[in-house]
Amino acid sequence: MKHVRAEQSWDIIIGKLGNFNIKRGITSFVNPYSIDLLKKSVDIANGVDYWYVDGIWLVKVINKTLKKNINRFSFDDTSVAPLVFKFARENKLNIGLIGTKEGVIEQAAKNLGEAYDIKFNYVRHGYFNSAADMDEALQILKDKDISVVICGMGTPKQEEFLITLKKSGWNGYGYTCGGYLHQSAQKVGYYPSFFDKYNIRWVYRIYSEPQLFKRYLIKYPLFFMRYGSYMRKKQQKG
Repeated sequence: MKHVRAEQSWDIIIGKLGNFNIKRGITSFVNPYSIDLLKKSVDIANGVDYWYVDGIWLVKVINKTLKKNINRFSFDDTSVAPLVFKFARENKLNIGLIGTKEGVIEQAAKNLGEAYDIKFNYVRHGYFNSAADMDEALQILKDKDISVVICGMGTPKQEEFLITLKKSGWNGYGYTCGGYLHQSAQKVGYYPSFFDKYNIRWVYRIYSEPQLFKRYLIKYPLFFMRYGSYMRKKQQKG
């Protein structure tokens, strides 16, 4: 049963993959680590409206094995973030940032506001003490008419938060962003141009965040092994 749920979740996510457009609803991004975390999360796979691939090797593998023609998209300064901030600024939309730790999120908002000449109308760290604490944040987002919510709590919490927000009646643009807010508190434009140009951002992340070594060098290869098994089973089913 566990394996069937994994296939269902990946089928749903992969079926929704495409190339980026700004649309109302929940937008999230998967890499080999996060899509593996979501292998049993059918509700999240369904609840997110638009899925995109963050990771050049995952893009290549999916394009080759499933005959797709997708590109890499990520909520960071090398990809989607400038587009979303420009859209919000030009359309005078209120923006909320939710994620990372207290103190860090405020610095991220300051850095991003200066870099993109934009104001954030609601800024909050991503830790909730109770369900009531989260409900309060959800209500504030609606009361403040926050149309664009950028959420960086890590998978699956960030997806769950945005799905809950949408179910509460909110009808805006929700984006997950993983570690983007934490990185932006250090500096905007986290990746040096060399690493971005040659699609080796993962090398810089290991250098800058050594705690991610296990993710990139162990968990990523394990995912691709599981993906190979997943594809063989799909082919056997016809």
